[in-house]
Amino acid sequence: MPRPTLWIGIDVGADEVSLCATDERGAVVYQSGCVTKAKAIHEILKRDKRRIKLIGMESGSFGIPLTRSLRRLGYPVAVFEARQASKFLSIRRNKTDRGDAKGLADLSRIGRGSVSEVRVKSPECQRLRSTLIMRQKLVQLRVTMEGALCSLIRLNGGKLKRSSTLVGFKRNVQAEIKRLQRIEKVDLREDTEPLIALSCATRGYVDRLDKRLLRVAEENPACKRFMAIPGVGPLTALSFYSSIEDPHRFRRNEDVGAFLGLVPTLHQSGQTASRRRISKAGDKLTRSLLSIAAQHHVQWADTAISSWGKKLSERLKPRGVHIAVARKLAVTMLAIWKADVPYEAYPQNGVTFTDK
Repeated sequence: MPRPTLWIGIDVGADEVSLCATDERGAVVYQSGCVTKAKAIHEILKRDKRRIKLIGMESGSFGIPLTRSLRRLGYPVAVFEARQASKFLSIRRNKTDRGDAKGLADLSRIGRGSVSEVRVKSPECQRLRSTLIMRQKLVQLRVTMEGALCSLIRLNGGKLKRSSTLVGFKRNVQAEIKRLQRIEKVDLREDTEPLIALSCATRGYVDRLDKRLLRVAEENPACKRFMAIPGVGPLTALSFYSSIEDPHRFRRNEDVGAFLGLVPTLHQSGQTASRRRISKAGDKLTRSLLSIAAQHHVQWADTAISSWGKKLSERLKPRGVHIAVARKLAVTMLAIWKADVPYEAYPQNGVTFTDK
């Protein structure tokens, strides 16, 4: 009698994993635990390797390197989107690591088509993605610190002039603190010096990071073509490139809009159907950068896309126009990437990249 096919669920933690193997009926064949190492998991699974249909895991920072290692060992691994997978797992009354491992095995067996799978990027692409996210967090930190600094100065009767450069920012802050000390008799040096030092250090690091990312974008053929589109800078180009990685995984160019969460959601019940706000699924950073690029494109560019966007403004609010143009830019960027052709502001013969 042939031995049953197995579906494996792995709940990954920082130090340990919980593993569950089920058969075709969903019955538990065995459960186990080990350290979060591919070799340790391989020792448990190697005797059943040929019977394993699929290994299911949730997306997360601990699971990504584990997935790469298991795939190199020849195991079929699916990484499910964490938020969607958590809804499937939440039907159980009690939440335990063993229960989550059993739920992931069930998800691999019966629910794979209903839950989105996460593409595991190459190490090079993942590092680029991590750099972009780190830059975003540093900018958010700088904005928070400088906001606190501005509030402190305003509360004491001052006003800080804006500056886009590190030297100008430091000069304006020090000048305003001296003015308050001379006129208002308020000494803010002790409170502001740590904030100034942190803000200047963050600004300097972000500036160096921007120069490095610009070099990377200019050396990448696809990103260089993206940056020929008005409004698309190195950050938008690199974010789009690292989010997609392989343009040929999209059969239709327009599918990239749904992948980035730039398409409206549909709500249908009985005889009523309505389109609602965009889904906001997928990569938030790339979606945000494309929206900013779309604003600049509509306002300043002289292209077929900007003309189309200006016509939309007759019946849509500005936000709707920017979302639609951002989606059009994403489709165009994917199309010129797949076709390996340069960007044209007005394509010949009125050809546009939409659905091929």
